Amino acid sequence: MEKLKLTFITTMAGNPWGGSEELWVKLAEDALKAKHEVTCSIFDWGKLPEKIVLLKQKGAIIRKRTRFIYPELLKKPVGKLKEHLLTESQLSKHLFNKDFAVVSMGGFCDLAVKAFRKPLLETSTSFSLIIHANPEDTYFNYRVLPEMIEVCKKAYKVYFVSERLKEIAIRQTGYTFPNGELIINPVNMTETGIIKYPTHQRLQMACVGRLTAKTKGQALLLQCLAENQWQQRDWHLNIYGKGNDLDYFKLLVNNLGLKSRVSFHGHVDDIRQDIWAKNHILLMPSYYEGMPIALVEAMLSGRTAVATDVGGNAELIKDNNTGFIAKAANKKAFQDALEKAWLNKGEWKQMGEKAFKDAEHYFFRSHYAKHINDLLPL
Repeated sequence: MEKLKLTFITTMAGNPWGGSEELWVKLAEDALKAKHEVTCSIFDWGKLPEKIVLLKQKGAIIRKRTRFIYPELLKKPVGKLKEHLLTESQLSKHLFNKDFAVVSMGGFCDLAVKAFRKPLLETSTSFSLIIHANPEDTYFNYRVLPEMIEVCKKAYKVYFVSERLKEIAIRQTGYTFPNGELIINPVNMTETGIIKYPTHQRLQMACVGRLTAKTKGQALLLQCLAENQWQQRDWHLNIYGKGNDLDYFKLLVNNLGLKSRVSFHGHVDDIRQDIWAKNHILLMPSYYEGMPIALVEAMLSGRTAVATDVGGNAELIKDNNTGFIAKAANKKAFQDALEKAWLNKGEWKQMGEKAFKDAEHYFFRSHYAKHINDLLPL
């Protein structure tokens, strides 16, 4: 294949790093190995995330855009001004004179933002979109829908990390995405395979993900585990991850009487040894997901899971066979799924082994895109 000038653009504006960034960075690494010219367009957070530093060291050109989305209310007016004066033109420049662009969108809702949408409508560079999240209850002002649809039609491909996200996008827009395809997120493990099941008597349950209550639902899980029936049972909850809600979760643990039952471990580097060699099951009470990397990693390690029916969870987990699906992201539904899991705890080992087979097929043997060569137009 001839050497191409590729640009990788991320719209991630809420945090310097997140699960959605893993995929485009991996694709950029693929492109560098294939000797393509790689430019990466990111928001300016000051310090570069570690994996983007590594990309730069491998030869990628890093171009920064001015941040205009802020969680702090006082900064929002300034952000709007920056959006209108700076960020559209910056993105247009980063698209100019490239052979192909991969645009990684943290959420489908990013297309409702003019600073992202207008440069894509106007560029002559061919591009594909990657959609990582799309909550069920998100809808858009109908005035922006025609342009959102036009961007999707113009894209060479619109990649979704799960079928569920595509289904939601069809409902939101009425566009059927004939150019829509699935793409696979990478995992943070150098090997896969069923890890020896822990033998300790006390059941160790893991909750893995960014410490953000409104997304990952850890507070919902803690409320469920504070119920009377769980006080009589022998279990321990291990929470892994970093995020702004750590102090809030610690307060909840203390106020709900769970201090001796819950441990916070922060970020760990070795997923297999630090998490899945020590835990029997994954608990995932998320309010929305795309295709959670944490779930795929657990299944590729031979562990079962309890997860809400959001994003791609039910596309990977077979309810009551390889795991347990809570029909909704609320206390009653997740409590019911947890209860069913507990009553079948003697089956967790076997369920995890079956989960491994399904995840292995999905990750290694499916036809879904996962390498930069799968994304480039022929």
